Amino acid sequence: MVFTNEYIEEISKLTDKDIYLVGGSVRDYFIKKDISDFDIVVEGDAANISESFASLRRIMVIPLDKNNKIFRVVLNIDGKKTTFNFCSMKGKDIHQDLSKRDFTMNALAVKIEDGKIDFEHVIDPYNGVQDIKNSIIREVSGKVFEDNPIRILRAVRFMSQLNFDISNEICDLIKNNSKRIKEIPGEKLSNEIFKILEFKRAYYYFNFMDKHLDILGEIFPEIQPMKEVGRCKYHVVDAWTHSLHTMRVVEKIIYSDGYFKKHLKNAYEKHTSQIIANGHTKMQLMKLAALFHDIGKPKARWVDEAGRVRFRGHEIVGAEIMADISDRLYLSKKEKKYLCKIVKEHMWPLILYKTNDVSGRALYGLFKNFGESTLEIILIGLADIISTRQLLKPHEEMGMYKIHAEYLANNYLTRFKELQNISHIINGDDILKEFNIKDEYIIGDIINSVKKAVFFGEIPLEKDRIIEYIKEQM
Repeated sequence: MVFTNEYIEEISKLTDKDIYLVGGSVRDYFIKKDISDFDIVVEGDAANISESFASLRRIMVIPLDKNNKIFRVVLNIDGKKTTFNFCSMKGKDIHQDLSKRDFTMNALAVKIEDGKIDFEHVIDPYNGVQDIKNSIIREVSGKVFEDNPIRILRAVRFMSQLNFDISNEICDLIKNNSKRIKEIPGEKLSNEIFKILEFKRAYYYFNFMDKHLDILGEIFPEIQPMKEVGRCKYHVVDAWTHSLHTMRVVEKIIYSDGYFKKHLKNAYEKHTSQIIANGHTKMQLMKLAALFHDIGKPKARWVDEAGRVRFRGHEIVGAEIMADISDRLYLSKKEKKYLCKIVKEHMWPLILYKTNDVSGRALYGLFKNFGESTLEIILIGLADIISTRQLLKPHEEMGMYKIHAEYLANNYLTRFKELQNISHIINGDDILKEFNIKDEYIIGDIINSVKKAVFFGEIPLEKDRIIEYIKEQM
């Protein structure tokens, strides 16, 4: 099939040198995916052609890698982000350029002639098209990971993104180069980890990295001690196996069409799709928190006088370890705080269940403490108990605890969520004006007492009635 694109035609007129569409762009065509990222190899200087193209569009060129002469131009086409990546050819011709690429499915090229791309004439020296049809990721060279160890994680990311398998040869090559994971810059490593977390079966690929590739321990050495503890009265498996299972349950619940009622499912989908920082969604971070919710157990383990293994305080220790991991992944302060909060508080929904305390006072205190992380903590608490009980008693119904979790979530959504920020109803300036109170701490106490009164149904969320309530209390 001949593919035409007005922008490609425009680019082809900017040079009399040979240019090619390569890599992921060609791969996407053969997996029947719309091409929104155009990777273009230029015979000659990619900087000049990218600058010329960008100047026509009156936008700036983004230098991605000046040493390797890679430049990006980003356009908004019909409301959709489209990128054009320009790279100078490596080697004497396109075949030599493709020989330096990572996987056969990415070692593809089509020459751009007169602004047209004829995919019938694909340049495919390593049988990449057939590998795409077979859904298999194979290496271009036995030195694929020696040249660039980030490709180890890219292989797993492509597995999760495309639902492909990797060849036995790649498995062996990854194992042989597993120690080179430590050479990967933290930001690049973090980027690949979060891309894997973006897809639905992240738990499967984290388990695969651990059990089949022997690389997860190189990224997160904290998981090895988790494999040696955890078995006790309530757990029949080690803490790491339980944590993987918890992550699996979180994904199963969140992506299921029938687990929660529609209104609750929609609330979770909307909430977890929010971006916290660095383009990372609450969904991605929540999965990571589920994976590491029990990471403090090895350090918190102790045996009581009766010989029972205890892990009291593991959530506090876990939050400290989660902070260290966040720093290694170059996460923002907001992301770090979010993860540590979930790990630290994940036991509370279970504590309320065991004590049978779902009073208004208990719920208000819980929601006030959890804040914006309330829904995530409830869900991970639910997944935690399900993964524990399913392994302990596989046929046990978890209906009562599910009802408990739904009750907490519904109360948060209907009674507390709108109270987290009531500045559009009443704020510090209003209190200053009405009562001539200037002390910020006193103003904060007043607003908190108003929120509590609204939560318990003593007053409606209306400014006039709130002012009246404050006067009565004063």
